[in-house]
Amino acid sequence: MLKQNETYPTLNVRIGFVLYDYYPFGGLQEDCLATALAMQAREHEVHIFTRTWKGKRPKVVKTHILGKKGWSNLSRNQYFFESLSNELLDHQLDGVVAFNRIPESSIYFAADPCFVERQKDLSWWRKLSLRYRYYAKLEASIFKGIDSPETLVLTQREIAAFHKHYDVPKERFHLLPPGVERINTTKNVRLENRAKLRKEIGTHSEATVALFVGSGFRIKGLDRALSAIKANRKSAKLLEFWIVGNGKEARFKRMANESGVTVHFLGGQSDVARFYDAADFLLHPAYSESAGKVLLEALTHGLPVLTTDTCGYAPHIIKADGGIVIKSPFTQTSLNDSLVFMIQDSNTRESWSQNALQYAASNDLYSCHKAAAMTIEQIIEKSN
Repeated sequence: MLKQNETYPTLNVRIGFVLYDYYPFGGLQEDCLATALAMQAREHEVHIFTRTWKGKRPKVVKTHILGKKGWSNLSRNQYFFESLSNELLDHQLDGVVAFNRIPESSIYFAADPCFVERQKDLSWWRKLSLRYRYYAKLEASIFKGIDSPETLVLTQREIAAFHKHYDVPKERFHLLPPGVERINTTKNVRLENRAKLRKEIGTHSEATVALFVGSGFRIKGLDRALSAIKANRKSAKLLEFWIVGNGKEARFKRMANESGVTVHFLGGQSDVARFYDAADFLLHPAYSESAGKVLLEALTHGLPVLTTDTCGYAPHIIKADGGIVIKSPFTQTSLNDSLVFMIQDSNTRESWSQNALQYAASNDLYSCHKAAAMTIEQIIEKSN
């Protein structure tokens, strides 16, 4: 791993960032844009290439929208790869950083977990599917041992996974610190946010509120969360479940309607910080999560966390003593039992809250994107 130099680089570079689609509130998308802005702040010329862009475009970064054509994800990917290859010929770039598994990239920011590791427990017949074979082959074509791209990762676990499946030399990986927003609010401000938001939503001040934050409801474990909420619907006199994020809602709304609990689907929120302040704990039983920035965002707000050990940042919850981490193999019963404790023991929640705030104040949870920019600089300078 390269050592980071706090000084500015000796040369300015023209760098391209590549991802399938940009949209607000996606973790991968936030990492891409934040790193691009960190590179631009260090006086580099930054280009972002993507199929589609939803939301406001940054003025200081050049964005190139290549379009999304095709009848399937596979054909749309292939169209994008071909369009991207042609587009890159028109720009004299010093390096290309991919945020998805995209060919022709010199650097890969592994915001998503290793595909074959995440799918390792898939049944043999599902591994015969066109989708599995396509993405497994695509990943293998990129991670070719010594020819693999320099890779930025968010957790040690991802280094082990890529090395295990592709024998990528470990020196080609660069471990980044987390990168959540630093919070400096006081307890009074958090209490004020709590009262105001609960009033806006129509939630009783004494209600126990479980919060779910994340786009991509299936992989984040919203079905597990709703099943646990239903199993514990009588564990508190006033219990609510707030869901913040974008995703396909139909299936989960049916589950919510059957839960016997007040459930609010609140969509993506630009001011998600208020929701951390207004809830009583974060419920995040993800199936798989390379990192899980929401876990650390919760800690910075003093919000206790109930999550699974399949999240890359789950060890921070354990180190902070800021909640409960359910061990693999996951069972719904273990989540249900942990949830009832989380709902009913307000004293322990308060202790977890104080532990979380102390941990957030004494550990670097904030410098991911600056560190990524500095690492990219060093990789490019080393290759020139």
